[in-house]
Amino acid sequence: MKTLTRSMVRHAHAIAREVNARVILLHADVVEEDCDLAALIEDVGFRVILVSRRANFAAPAEWSELCKVVRIPDVAMTRTGQIKVAILVSAAESLIQPGDRILCVTGLDLSGTIDTLMVLDMGTEIELFSATTAEPLPADVTPTVFERVLTLAGELGVEGREGRPVGTLFVIGDSDRVLAQSHQLVINPFHGYPENERNILDPRLEETIKEFSAIDGAFIVRGDGVILAAGRYLAPRGKLEQALPHGLGTRHEAAASITATSQALALCISQSTGTVSVFKSGRLITDIPKPWGRAAGSL
Repeated sequence: MKTLTRSMVRHAHAIAREVNARVILLHADVVEEDCDLAALIEDVGFRVILVSRRANFAAPAEWSELCKVVRIPDVAMTRTGQIKVAILVSAAESLIQPGDRILCVTGLDLSGTIDTLMVLDMGTEIELFSATTAEPLPADVTPTVFERVLTLAGELGVEGREGRPVGTLFVIGDSDRVLAQSHQLVINPFHGYPENERNILDPRLEETIKEFSAIDGAFIVRGDGVILAAGRYLAPRGKLEQALPHGLGTRHEAAASITATSQALALCISQSTGTVSVFKSGRLITDIPKPWGRAAGSL
């Protein structure tokens, strides 16, 4: 194993103890061999969340009790993007809690080199985990549905559709209230189909969703994954208490506003930048930037 990686992991162990970190988030795709990963876990010596894009990835057998595995979308992301997504998914699966201090350890995929350490306090870095937020997801939204929407949003942000950038919006959960504050811009393409044929968890629906992402309006997704509508115009019955960060447009404002007047969660893909922004309770809780060129390996 590379000297830099050994040194970084040794320091990660010391830092985690000194700052009272609860868990170490380790990007497992940095290494290829299970023996190298097992050696890293042994050196870390803490409870570990292993982060991977690989669908068939599992923790080394001898460390399965100490480790939990979190899967993130298999799309290009900056290191910061990887960490943000991993934290969102970990919180959705109740692996980390509001108030936790997390030490993140990462590097370039398959480089064999750990080169980045980052300490995050869940409550100051990302609003989703603030003390005022009892749960990371709306009560009616399952972690699997959130992870699937996050994957689709990430793919659309990076790849667009047929070589062209797209901007779209997914609203998840509290569907009755969201539908009451919206109306169709076009005929609902999902209307009339059996629920088992329009669930976002069905991989056969992926191309259909990506095709409809080019039309104006939002996807409305029930907490169990059933897509209720696409091409929906959001007309929230209220205004934001806080202005959005500079540079966000009307689609982002609609996403924030609908979460301010409902218990829903919204994911917005920017057509101009490919950034995926996540909104809850009327606020931007995190954004995941699209990497550009060589920046794919940057922070």
